[in-house]
Amino acid sequence: MENLRFGILSTASVNEYAFLPPIKKTPCVELLAIASRDLKKAARYAAEHGIPEAYGEYERLLADPEIDCVFIPLPVSMHAEWAIRSLEAGKHVLCEKPVAVNADEARAIAAKVKETGKIFAEAFHYRYHPFAARVESIVRSGGIGEVQHIFAVHGVPLMDKSKVQFSKSLAGGALLDIGCYPVNFARWIAGCDEATVTAARAKLTRSGVDGTIRANLKFENGIDAEIHGSLVRYLPMSARIKGTKGEIYIMSPFNPAVQTGKIVVDIYMIIHREGLKVHNIRVPSITSYHAQLEAFCEAVRTGSQPITNADEAVANMRLLDAIREKAGL
Repeated sequence: MENLRFGILSTASVNEYAFLPPIKKTPCVELLAIASRDLKKAARYAAEHGIPEAYGEYERLLADPEIDCVFIPLPVSMHAEWAIRSLEAGKHVLCEKPVAVNADEARAIAAKVKETGKIFAEAFHYRYHPFAARVESIVRSGGIGEVQHIFAVHGVPLMDKSKVQFSKSLAGGALLDIGCYPVNFARWIAGCDEATVTAARAKLTRSGVDGTIRANLKFENGIDAEIHGSLVRYLPMSARIKGTKGEIYIMSPFNPAVQTGKIVVDIYMIIHREGLKVHNIRVPSITSYHAQLEAFCEAVRTGSQPITNADEAVANMRLLDAIREKAGL
């Protein structure tokens, strides 16, 4: 089997934990190039991480015929442009979440995916972890009865206010950067894309982006959801799915395991209550980033779009747009 050859558009810090470690552990995959708008920066980064080629322009990486796939960890405001340009250059694309600033941009990406026939994935990596399939199996098989309510929260305070997450011009803010996880979780578990945002409230930072976001959703199939996200407050990463016959509680759903050196440390907890029975759910140890990269590569090899594909991204962006509108952002 021939190796799939990757390039990265940007020396963003997310590479350090989301892409570089898993690509070293994934068979038949290799990293060929890194691109930055600053060639010296790209060259230093390439030397530090053992990457063969460094480019001082994103366009030059996309023009490299040796590269099959591109990872895009750029600021949100740049995702749509470079995802589309990558697809047009004949590359398969793994793009950091969310894939765009709004649903219109996401639709443009989806249209380009259909036009080019290339593989595209939005990097909601937790969806590829073994816990996700297990939880979905319990929910869909009636293990907690009919789902009634979904609660999901994710909050990580960022001390460095110069980060892109606090830049209005780069599409920063809690909803797009971190609240997109609970929104994605709610849609997935509800099994429904259409929802009314019954309430939404945001608190702005001094830079003008939403530092915190809260929203209540009512899906068309009757399921209620509540989501919280924050860039300025610590909110324990957790989720709860309540059904008519039981519930599932998940601690650390969006980052279920971390890699420390060569060791994978599971940090998730899944409790499934079915009536009076309580189950502690365990799944194979792997980081969600590693699982995501394996799934993406398998999709490229088989020609089938992954579960977090461009159409899924459009559906998620539509709900994010609705929340933003309700919150007055």
